[in-house]
Amino acid sequence: MSYIYKKVYFRLFVLLGFLLCTVCLRAASGASGNDELLRLEAEMLKYMNTDDREAFTAAAEKLKEASKDFGNDRMFYKAWGSQCVYEAMQRYYDRATKDAQEMIYHARENGSVYGEYTGMHTEAMILMQQNEYDKAEETFLRAVDFHHRRFPNESAAEDLRELMKIAYLRGDRELARKFASQLLAEPNVTPHHKGRVLNRLSIMAFDENNVDEFNQVYDEMMRLENSSGIRTMNLITEVNHAIINAEYKQALILADRLPADTCAERKALIYHRLGDDEKAYEYMVQYKHLSDSISRVSHSGAMASIYLRMNNDRLRLEQQLLEHQNGRLRYQFYFAVGISIILVLLFIIYQRRKIIHLLKQDNSMLYSRKQGAERALKDINELSAYESKTELPLTVPVKVNKLCNHLANLTQEHSSKGVITVYQTELDDDCEITTDVEVLEKLLLRLLDNSARFTREGMIRLRCTEDGANVCFSVTDTYKGFDRSSGDKSAGEEDNARHIGMSVSICQSIARLLRGRLWRDVTYTDGTRFYFEVSKLPPTPVPPLRKP
Repeated sequence: MSYIYKKVYFRLFVLLGFLLCTVCLRAASGASGNDELLRLEAEMLKYMNTDDREAFTAAAEKLKEASKDFGNDRMFYKAWGSQCVYEAMQRYYDRATKDAQEMIYHARENGSVYGEYTGMHTEAMILMQQNEYDKAEETFLRAVDFHHRRFPNESAAEDLRELMKIAYLRGDRELARKFASQLLAEPNVTPHHKGRVLNRLSIMAFDENNVDEFNQVYDEMMRLENSSGIRTMNLITEVNHAIINAEYKQALILADRLPADTCAERKALIYHRLGDDEKAYEYMVQYKHLSDSISRVSHSGAMASIYLRMNNDRLRLEQQLLEHQNGRLRYQFYFAVGISIILVLLFIIYQRRKIIHLLKQDNSMLYSRKQGAERALKDINELSAYESKTELPLTVPVKVNKLCNHLANLTQEHSSKGVITVYQTELDDDCEITTDVEVLEKLLLRLLDNSARFTREGMIRLRCTEDGANVCFSVTDTYKGFDRSSGDKSAGEEDNARHIGMSVSICQSIARLLRGRLWRDVTYTDGTRFYFEVSKLPPTPVPPLRKP
């Protein structure tokens, strides 16, 4: 393979390696950053429904610092908002409100639109925990309007879901349904939010014993679960589905899997519908006792809802983190497989090009040898033809300068670039020799062709002088390679050496037939010089022998 090809492939492999390292580092950096923030958020939410303020605060501050390090503005304000909500859950409402207002001020000072929205949403959550539903509703509505104006392609589902909950707690079912419809029509609503809204609609339909609406919502929840692959259907919905469709046996079986208080409350309803008021009363007493015990350890219905939501969010984040880790492993696997395939393909291409190059070299060598063999056979034939002759018809007069000028011009046309072919003469233009023109031309052309074949720079000189009745031709070049008269050669010139040796032998035979002589000037050391001397006059005819 040529140097150029090797250089190209080397650069290609270096570039591929660089791209591979860059992509891997970026992917690893981005994935590790997101995973770390999700892990820290899940860690913070783990303490959200506990009284361990120190552990929660440490986890929240750690998340905020990491968010600043990774440049994640949203996660930073989400962590700050969670701190405010935690204070409210601990009933430090004034502190929580002050922190939320400070967050809004901080966001405005730093040009963070999302931070300003998070502060508004957090203020509304704090008001809702204080059961100040009117103020909470007003603040949530402002948050929805702000969200729609600043984030038109994102869903304001969090605020609309809380507005739906407020309307439900007030008993305004129509307003609750209005907010639910608005939420489901929001752009890019997540399956989680859809599932929660549909679950709330199913509860309202169940409370109103609206069988058609409940079943319609239930079917929509099933479709959402099948399309998203996310669990949106909870056990209480399944129990309610069995109850509202009068499948009481199935309802009792499912109810046994519910928490104790909910199980007692659902069974009381089931037996009431079955007409067994004695058992219904028994389970209602049990439910009353259990619910009173639970209410003593929880702040309120709204607070319990927040506890549940936070716990669900924590579980969702842990699941999301696991999915991210699995996704990263899959990405790394597919990426490694893809790079391996590319490398194999490049190796195959490299080997194929190498084989093709070697085959071309072999074919070129075989073709060169074939040409050499054909040329050698043709020279051999020509030599045999001249060797078999005893004389030529030396009867045609030819002007020497005109012939030599013509031959010098022919040689110049196929000489190497930078090589000059000249003709020098001491003869008059009228000087003639009587000879076989065609054969003389072949001899001189062979000498000139041998010089042109090897001379790469300098000059090729054809020269004519006169010595009495003789004309002397000389061909001189500046090639200092092997001895062409004897066939001495350097590496890689074997075929050409054979050709030159054969050509000189043919010239020797031609010189004999032209009644001249050919020799090499061994005293000339700046290249190679051949002389050919021939008589200007035709040979004297030999009279035929007389018969006795």
